[in-house]
Amino acid sequence: MALDPDNGEFQVKTTAFQQWLQQMPGTVISPKIEIADLRKQDAGRRIVAIQDIEEDEELFRIPLSAVLSVQNSGLQKEKPDLLRRLDSWNSLVLAMIYEDGLKAHSKWYSYFNILPSSFNTLIYWSPSELAELQGSAVLGKIGKRGADKSFKEFLLPVMRQNTEIFGSHARAFSGENAESALLHLAHRMATLIMAYAFDLELEDSSSDEFEEADGSSQSAYDLNKGLVPLADLSCADGNLNNANLLQHEESMTMLALKRIHKGEQICNDLGQLPRSDLLRRYGYVTDIYKQWDVVEIDIDLITQASSQYNKLTDKEKGERLELAARWEVLQDGYDLARPMVNEPFRFDRTLTLTIAALLHRARTFEEAPDDPPDEPPHYLYPALNQVLKAIVAARQEAYSTTIAEDVSLLGDPTMHERKRMAIGVRLGEKEILAMAANEAERKINEISSAGAVTLESNQVKKRKI
Repeated sequence: MALDPDNGEFQVKTTAFQQWLQQMPGTVISPKIEIADLRKQDAGRRIVAIQDIEEDEELFRIPLSAVLSVQNSGLQKEKPDLLRRLDSWNSLVLAMIYEDGLKAHSKWYSYFNILPSSFNTLIYWSPSELAELQGSAVLGKIGKRGADKSFKEFLLPVMRQNTEIFGSHARAFSGENAESALLHLAHRMATLIMAYAFDLELEDSSSDEFEEADGSSQSAYDLNKGLVPLADLSCADGNLNNANLLQHEESMTMLALKRIHKGEQICNDLGQLPRSDLLRRYGYVTDIYKQWDVVEIDIDLITQASSQYNKLTDKEKGERLELAARWEVLQDGYDLARPMVNEPFRFDRTLTLTIAALLHRARTFEEAPDDPPDEPPHYLYPALNQVLKAIVAARQEAYSTTIAEDVSLLGDPTMHERKRMAIGVRLGEKEILAMAANEAERKINEISSAGAVTLESNQVKKRKI
């Protein structure tokens, strides 16, 4: 996810981090693993097995006191009131900025030294770079504008009123460039949280609730995140996942999920993420995650396409969306997913039932069951398939290049990394749309052929009569 410079301090910082962690009371690290320098593989620091490891074997144990979290931060002890005023996200960002400003006086100084300071995540892309993702729904998920507004509204006043506690950042927060200094640091900390933080369970998670900035409340379990030293050096590979991080009463423990051979990396799965979200959250793209690519379809496009085949008033449209909600299929957006290998493309049931609800005319709407049907009524299929075709066509038109053009562009070995990643994401999405378009057309032709056969059969019967 990061742009890691090649300099002589790399190994020095790695060694200092290892020494710091091993001196932490409660830390246990298996002699069968080590931190390897894999920059030549564009992987930075990674945990690698130096001996064969058996299933369920403990790889390392990190005390909860070593986790970089709001609860463990020195800011929680020095100025707890500052953190209580903030939501979970901003409080962790603030705690990390505080610790980073302390430099060598911070408990996590050696840890901060191995964390990236430059990134390829989408909040760091220029407008021209983001334009390469035109058509992809990921552009609406970056959230930089909203995050910046939150940082300026909630964190900037704290910085300006308490500059003296922020160590090496104090001068920047007291000057006229305080806002830009804050955003620079907040972007880094927020990116590290998104990429590396794990969910943590607090001791009092069963009862405590915290209020978010929007007035909603969540349990302490939902809110608490922290960066677990060493755990974030495991690789992310959905196919090679061989380890899992577990929380115990006083520690975080990484266990082998299966036998790991000497020389293999320790991999902790990120989940089934499409490459668009992999790029947004972690700043890289790999074909390993291609199998989970999706194209997102928002509900507005669905209602718009459906209205071409069933004109509804706003009241009628609302009633049909309520029907979809009763069927438990109504969502803000739906995914067109890449099929598994050797399997045909299929439209998701939640999408087809939502369209079916919107296509119900007055008479059939009154007769529609409250319980969700297994599939849409057959008499709606002709219109439903036309709606699916229109939705897919609209999503295809959102992209400025074709599949063939993207394939050709990827043949340029001099292409900038960010452009190559963007093309990989949009190409994957266009491949899914091509499959979806073919499936919609197949369904339309199938119904048309069935209708032609029925018509011919009826004509034969009439001639016999």
